[in-house]
Amino acid sequence: GVSILRLATGRADPPAKRTDPAMADASDFSAPYVQFDGSSKLRAAAPARPPRQPERRSTFAGWCGSCFGSSHLEARYIRLNEARPTTRRFARNTVVNTKYNVLSFVPKVLYEQFRYFFNLYFLLVACSQFFPPLQIGLLVTYIAPLAFVLAVTMCKEAYDDLKRYRTDLEINRELYTRALPGGGHETIRSKDIRVGHILRLHANQRVPADVLLLRTSESSGVIFLRTDQLDGETDWKLRLAVPACQKLASDEALSRASATVYAAPPSRDIYEFEGDLTMHDEAEGGATQEPLALENTLWSNTVLASGAALALVMYTGDDTRSAMNTSRPPSKVATLDLQVNLLAKVLFALTAGTALAMVAVPFISRAALYGLYMSDLTQQLLQALLDLTRFMLLFSSIIPISLRVALDMAKLVYKVQMTSDARMPGLQVHEQENSKQTTTRSLGEPREEEGGVSGWYTRFR
Repeated sequence: GVSILRLATGRADPPAKRTDPAMADASDFSAPYVQFDGSSKLRAAAPARPPRQPERRSTFAGWCGSCFGSSHLEARYIRLNEARPTTRRFARNTVVNTKYNVLSFVPKVLYEQFRYFFNLYFLLVACSQFFPPLQIGLLVTYIAPLAFVLAVTMCKEAYDDLKRYRTDLEINRELYTRALPGGGHETIRSKDIRVGHILRLHANQRVPADVLLLRTSESSGVIFLRTDQLDGETDWKLRLAVPACQKLASDEALSRASATVYAAPPSRDIYEFEGDLTMHDEAEGGATQEPLALENTLWSNTVLASGAALALVMYTGDDTRSAMNTSRPPSKVATLDLQVNLLAKVLFALTAGTALAMVAVPFISRAALYGLYMSDLTQQLLQALLDLTRFMLLFSSIIPISLRVALDMAKLVYKVQMTSDARMPGLQVHEQENSKQTTTRSLGEPREEEGGVSGWYTRFR
């Protein structure tokens, strides 16, 4: 009856209450709030749209998250200026771009090398020389070239991954200023940032995590952001501080404020955000709720272009937009290497056909002259198979492994010469790894495409 009466009078039902499952003692923040619009008048704002409820995790998943800091894609409730802002542990704010570790380096490199026909063919040829009936030359002449190719490749992969590790280490050790609850500040490293921390960011400083913009140094609450490392756009983006926090008297007042932030589950979409902020008035016992949007956020790996800001960390590590849109480092295979691999398949088909013809013609001739005896048929077939294998091993020199050795030596020499050339100081190569992230490489790592390099440009400092 009450709902029918409200429909007849044109009044809508009040918004449903939303409570944090991990904060059973939290008060009701669903009432409409009052917001200042810059003048002496007050205006009532509509309540925020109720977001999706967070998914429940199993006991085992919760235990794993508590022990290892891994996160489930779930919504989060963050209490401002609390000793424990959240009741759960989320992903660590570490950057890991390496492809290998100590245990996986050798297996992964060998798999990457032997999944191509060229290397796999010469591995089988080298292994065949351990059987006396198939030996046709010195063992070292078959093993040494293949071992050299593998050694050069493994050294190159190890060097590239070591540079990735050093870059990750440098990023994870970047220093940031954390505003402490109740006032004061401390310096922390990027990898020690957690959900619920309030960071003080300055102009030309990288944003280390996905954060909510609370206050800026401008009275209007406006700052500008560079997002070229995130979406490739060079235009500066405008961002706005949360009005309820920007209108506070000072940064110290913000450090003493009591508020709760709701943030939707992590998403790959860098152009959408759903959440709200509830500011508690301890003096009057009320609460004011403000909806949050994309213009109130700063995504990880963007750069603050102007001013200074106080921001609340909402997503860290693998939960950030940039991490969710970044693929693992791919294995670099030059187009020239693929062409050599294709030519090796063609030559193998020709040698196999030639060897088959040289074995089949005498076998058929003997059968036509003397006939086939069932008692000797099995032995003759085995002898023909052995002859076929020997002929293929003799013809293996037609597929030149020396070509692969020469290519690897040329790449190594050219890399050393270009990176050590004193006439090209500070030369860098920039290439687009994927549609969402740009990385800087040394000149020794361009991707060969159709005999040249593409997708890069040079910059002299």
